[in-house]
Amino acid sequence: MNRNLKLIWAADATSIFGTAIYTLALTLLSFEYTDSVFGAGAILFTSIIPYFFIGVFAGVISDRVDRKKLMILCDIVRGILSLSIPVAYDLNILTVQQIVIVSFLITAFRAFFHPAIQASIPLLVEDKTQLNKVNSYIGSTQNLGMMLGPTLGGMLLIFDFNVSQLLYIDSITYFLSALFIFGVRFPETKQEMDSEKTSILKDAWKGIKFMSYKNKGIAIIMLAFASQLLVGVGVIQLGIPKILSSMNMTEGSMFGYILSAIAFSSTISSFWLATRKVKRPVIWIFSGYAVRGVAFFLLGLTSSIEYIILAALIIGFGSTISGTTMTTLLQLRTPNNMLGKVMAVRSSIGNIADAFAYLIVGGILSAFSLFISFTFITIYVLITTGLFSYLWYRSISKSDTTEIAYQSSSY
Repeated sequence: MNRNLKLIWAADATSIFGTAIYTLALTLLSFEYTDSVFGAGAILFTSIIPYFFIGVFAGVISDRVDRKKLMILCDIVRGILSLSIPVAYDLNILTVQQIVIVSFLITAFRAFFHPAIQASIPLLVEDKTQLNKVNSYIGSTQNLGMMLGPTLGGMLLIFDFNVSQLLYIDSITYFLSALFIFGVRFPETKQEMDSEKTSILKDAWKGIKFMSYKNKGIAIIMLAFASQLLVGVGVIQLGIPKILSSMNMTEGSMFGYILSAIAFSSTISSFWLATRKVKRPVIWIFSGYAVRGVAFFLLGLTSSIEYIILAALIIGFGSTISGTTMTTLLQLRTPNNMLGKVMAVRSSIGNIADAFAYLIVGGILSAFSLFISFTFITIYVLITTGLFSYLWYRSISKSDTTEIAYQSSSY
């Protein structure tokens, strides 16, 4: 692994660690300041609204400008925004309005940062046959960060830290990420210069076309991806806290430990995935979705913390085998001058679906019992998984099996 890739890896891992703490803090603050599942879901929904407006265009920008400068700017601004919440809390002036505005702006800058870093990774990998292995290793540290972030947050909450103070740590991670990116040397490509000849709207439309009717198989994969996320993050961020509340486990630290269990499973699964040779990646993607559906059903049956942890471990495994494989599939099938746009489309679809998941799952949990809610969610997940896998194999020839090989190399 070359120096530039190591630095971008470090930046990504550091940023993810902070984001995990931020997600924990935002969820708990949303519950604290609204005192309802639906109210918390509404705040979390608002935090993702920027993807409705700028997601795809952010990818176009990342393909046109200096990605290094763009990512550094995004990190610095997000660090300052995150810092504003604990400062306001300590001054006793924090309001729901500030939480909403800050989370909105952090997401807006993340919409530019994410496609830029995802598009940079394949450009820094010299041997493309190693791309999925690199993605798996990067995914392992992402998951490790998501595990350690909530764990540290939970421990600090036990030792009388308030929720908002966790964002001091989050802001520091953004500044560290910017420092790592500062040391990266990104290769300039001919495609990036050519992309400046077209308008932003035309470039955005290129990205949408590439992932829709020009690549029918990819379009089906992305629709399946969106259908899963319409409930997935809502189950984790709203469903699990409600289960814990029903068991009289209302401490934020316990929720942090559950998030850490998901991340721990994802970390181990990422290392395992790096050793596998995947000949039919689509099977892995849909299998991951089905596995998560089983975990959601288990959550609806649970009456003990042990079963919640087991479900969390299963969710982590399913998310890894589907998510990492899909990322590599997109990177391998996308030309360099389209990487930013394609990753932005994927990120926009994912985050918009996440936004609706907060409202959908929040509404379901508010209207029905835990068992009925999770049974309905499980049925939905399994039906959509079966439907889109059927559509995929009806539309794609048997010869279209894009192999993702994992070959040994000196890392």
